[in-house]
Amino acid sequence: MSINPTAPGAEPHPINLRSIQPMERDRLTAALRIIWVIPQMIALFFVSIAAFVVVVIGWFGALFTGELPDFAEDFLSGFLRWGVRVHGYLHFLTDAYPPFSLDEDPNYPIQISIPERAPLNRLAVLFRFILVIPGAIVGSVAGTGLGLMAVGSWAMITFTGSQPIPLYEATRAVARFQARLGGYFTMLTAEYPWGLLGDLPTAGDGEVAEGSDWSIRLSQGGRNAMIVVIVLGVLNVLYNQL
Repeated sequence: MSINPTAPGAEPHPINLRSIQPMERDRLTAALRIIWVIPQMIALFFVSIAAFVVVVIGWFGALFTGELPDFAEDFLSGFLRWGVRVHGYLHFLTDAYPPFSLDEDPNYPIQISIPERAPLNRLAVLFRFILVIPGAIVGSVAGTGLGLMAVGSWAMITFTGSQPIPLYEATRAVARFQARLGGYFTMLTAEYPWGLLGDLPTAGDGEVAEGSDWSIRLSQGGRNAMIVVIVLGVLNVLYNQL
């Protein structure tokens, strides 16, 4: 059963993310993170091939029935969980090595909530590959910027044994946005990805209550770090266009 911290009855629900910032950082695994993560990335690459096939099959199923088939929901939920754990580990959300598994692991420091299956708008399903483009552009820019900023996290953890809270906040917000983007693309939810700059002050339908472990409220430092992430991502795009 998927974890779902949102109140029942509000449709559609977004995907949410909860993580625990390590009190003490493992400097050795941080220094070698890019090496330690290689087996995970290789495994995830092959799983992603299967996931793409399942997405295509699930797209046809959702188009004709208005719902994602059970097998597609189960597999794609597992794929999304695995991907979030691996990329969270790569970008220093945690020092705990991710399990090679599609299953939920309640003991892992990074968790995502995947809402219960709900009816999908068939027209939105039909044009899903087009509708997702704006979100994918934002996710790509933020992801690229986060990758560049992760160099700063790597240096801070490796040489000082700590990661500034603003960097952690920005990393967590980007990780959640990308999880929501993946959930929308794979039709696990009809909720379009949002929340790159954190949650609104007051929870409404589809949101989690302020103060909840699932809520993301960026401090001013976190917002500044997010601005840096976005600027770095945009500059990288511009540089690649030259």
